[in-house]
Order: sequence, then structure tokens, then C-alpha cells
Amino acid sequence: MIRTLIIENDLNYSKNILNYIINKFENLQLIYIATTYQESIEIISNSHIDLILLSLDLSNSYKIIEKIKYLNIIKKLRIVALSQDIESINKIGNNNQICETIYKLESFEIICRKMEKVIYDMDYDNSIKIKNFISSELLNMGYNIKYKGTQYILESIIYIYENNNLDLLDNLEQNVYKYISSKHNKSINNIKTNIIKAPNEREKEKLSLYRLTPKLSIMTILNKISCQNSY
Repeated sequence: MIRTLIIENDLNYSKNILNYIINKFENLQLIYIATTYQESIEIISNSHIDLILLSLDLSNSYKIIEKIKYLNIIKKLRIVALSQDIESINKIGNNNQICETIYKLESFEIICRKMEKVIYDMDYDNSIKIKNFISSELLNMGYNIKYKGTQYILESIIYIYENNNLDLLDNLEQNVYKYISSKHNKSINNIKTNIIKAPNEREKEKLSLYRLTPKLSIMTILNKISCQNSY
């Protein structure tokens, strides 16, 4: 989910944006609506926010952008700037902190297309980040990342994560391995056999540290991803 903050003092416009954009894209989750500089910075500093819809018509909006620039050393927030002043939109478009600009008087159809691009880019970046994190964790557990059984474990974790359904762990063979087998045009038994063999391909010096079955490895990494996403 893309956790979203709206910073806007025109609550009627916020409501329209909420109804048309937030409700249209299922992977956008509205976390807060802020109306002042102080409120905005407090939320950004203390909450897990991925995307900010920032009205340039708000007093201190540029000050908020400068503060986010400082916080972005760690947080990597995306900002979509909105304004009913076309000159403000043209001016802010040159700021590398802004990933998209929206003229408030544009049709919702145009606004929607712009948001689709933002969300697509964020989803792509997130998928790369998640894959790299899982690979790193598997390496830390001693898995041989080049072994195809380890790759199947990685794909299983991604599949469960993207479906946001831990219940899939209850029957990996039917719920997950079946998908992996279809993806690679291999039998479920072939996928299962390679996954079961994966722990035996780990570095010997790490076997004593991580005596995990594939299922426990999958659960452990999913829990770490969950903890990361809830900070």
C-alpha cells in the first residue's frame, strides 16, 4: 500500500481528491489530511508516509518542500504538487523534489492519468527494493542465491507479499508452489523438490546459525518486511 498524506487547506478540494483519486486507486491508503505547516511536519517526521499530495496554495508550502528535502535523506518521499495557479505549477516543475505537478483546474481524467504514472513508478521502485531486501536476507541466512531452489523461495515470498495474504503459508504447495510451477512451466513436484533442497545448498558455516525449513525462512523474511513497513 502507498501510504498517502494530503496537505491542503481547501477541505472541499481535499474531499474531491479523496473521492476521485484515493478511492480510485486501491493501493493508495489515505493516512492523514494536514492543513498547516506544523501539522504537516509533525506527521511526516513521525509517520510512515510514501506519497504526499501537497497544495502550493497553502501558506508555507515551499517551506514544507525544503523540510522534506532534508528528511528525504532517509525517508525517500514522493511529492505531487497541486495548485490553482498555473504559474506556481510551471515554476515548481523544475524542483527535483517534485515527481509530478497537477493544475487543480485540469479535468479529473487528466489528473487521474498523472496519478497512474506516479503510482506505476512507485510500485516499480518498491518491487525492486523488496526483491533486493529479500535477496539480502536470504544471503544472510546462508542461502546460495544462484541455486534455483533459492530463487523459487524468493519468488514465493514476493508472491505472498504482493497478495498481502499470509494464509497462503498454510498450504504452500497448492497456494504458492502451484503459481511458481505455472510461471516456470515446471511440475509442482519439481518446484517443491528444489525448494526443499535449497537449505542444503547454504554456506556450511551458517547452517548452525539458521536451522530453518523453507517455510520458516519465508515466514521470517515476511515478518521482517512487515516490521519495515510499519515503522
